Amino acid sequence: MKNRSFLVILSILVCVIAYCLISQRNLTILSNNKEQPFVAEEVSPGSKSSYNLSLKMDKDEKISVEAKIDITNISKEKWDRLVLYFIPNIFTKENSPSLDHPASVIIKDIKLNGTTSNYSLEKDTLTLPLKSSLSQNHNINVQINYEFTLPSEGLRFTKVGESLQLAQWYPMVPTYRNGWNKQEYQSRGETYHTPFSDFQLDVEVPPSYTIVSSSEEDDLLNNQGTKIKVKNEKEIFLALLKDTLVFDKTTIINNVNVRVFSDKERVDQANEVLETAVKALDYFQKEFGSYTAKEFDVILGGLGMEYPNVVTVGSIYNSKPLDSAALRRMVVHEVAHQWFYGMVSNDPYNDAWLDEGLAEIATLLFYVDDEEEDVTFDFGDQFREELSLPVNLPINQYLNGNQSSYIYGKASLGLGMLFKKYGGEQTAKNFLKTYVKEYKFKEINTNEFVRFTKHYFNLENNKDFEGWLDLNEE
Repeated sequence: MKNRSFLVILSILVCVIAYCLISQRNLTILSNNKEQPFVAEEVSPGSKSSYNLSLKMDKDEKISVEAKIDITNISKEKWDRLVLYFIPNIFTKENSPSLDHPASVIIKDIKLNGTTSNYSLEKDTLTLPLKSSLSQNHNINVQINYEFTLPSEGLRFTKVGESLQLAQWYPMVPTYRNGWNKQEYQSRGETYHTPFSDFQLDVEVPPSYTIVSSSEEDDLLNNQGTKIKVKNEKEIFLALLKDTLVFDKTTIINNVNVRVFSDKERVDQANEVLETAVKALDYFQKEFGSYTAKEFDVILGGLGMEYPNVVTVGSIYNSKPLDSAALRRMVVHEVAHQWFYGMVSNDPYNDAWLDEGLAEIATLLFYVDDEEEDVTFDFGDQFREELSLPVNLPINQYLNGNQSSYIYGKASLGLGMLFKKYGGEQTAKNFLKTYVKEYKFKEINTNEFVRFTKHYFNLENNKDFEGWLDLNEE
């Protein structure tokens, strides 16, 4: 949940979509097309990576990292270079001169298969030329040693009070699609996209910090020198928290341990967040399938953002901390992302509507079933005129900061109208459960989503997508 500018429009959408979902409860539910078996066609990532990461922080908050990455070319092209995301460099004085307390970044050494390599670093793009091309199914080992400090006004990679939130802190391998799928960094939305990967992580920090990560083995990280493993996740998040209270509760379904980390001033909020997170996690497990880990963490403080097995909640861009109701809704939305982003992947630069729109629909379903929504119906043509673009454009094509109105608002409206037409609330639940089952740990794009939807509802044409999706019809 990233922008306040669209909240007025979104409030209308909430009413519309809720109406769409509940108004058809008593209709006969359309079953999915069973005449022909459906075979999901995932989008190939083009690259495959495994990470071995070691992080050490001294008492002055200077962090040293040794990153060893095995990268395999699974595309059909030969590679003459590697291109990596190196997002910490975005927040240095050179690239973010407006920051009062920018990051510092020093790359000490880069090796390819044990041999020192040349490289170029421009903003968040780290390029490593290869002395000989890398063919399909061949791999290469990259070792990068570097140091950094965090900015105080960064975005996701930042200090929050005395605590450190390390999103995108390591060199990240992009997908490969007719070249490296590496987009220019933007402060709005996600401009990085990585395949499902395996991670090993070793963290050494002063004992005054509580370590929180995408792993379900965080407690082991408190033993200095213990290496933990994270399997088949899109990325690995790390937070180093100071003066933090921990609240925990176990879900009914699958006994997932939910933890909320908060400072002492927000104890009441922390308890509300914990109850909401547990309730949402149980609801989504019941409706969409099991959560894949035994632990789920919520950090109260910072922007509302999703990561594998951990989320941060508290505010959106350029806003004060959220009130109680908005904070709870943010929690539900970010929990939903564990299915729509964490399990079913999509390119958040080119197809941001998929995870955000579906997370919004999931949030609506939660509130409708929880009977907390005061549903009214008030909708006119003006909204369609104001949002005339399709929802599946690359995020850099939405101007004036209005991308959220499309990828959250109009996307969930289009989905809501689709589900209304073919049965309503229960249809939406059945559809999403089947969708997650078909594409779990796979990547999907707009065209594949449409192919799946047309099969599920036995549609003969693209008429139901007109006005909100731009389709490349063959």
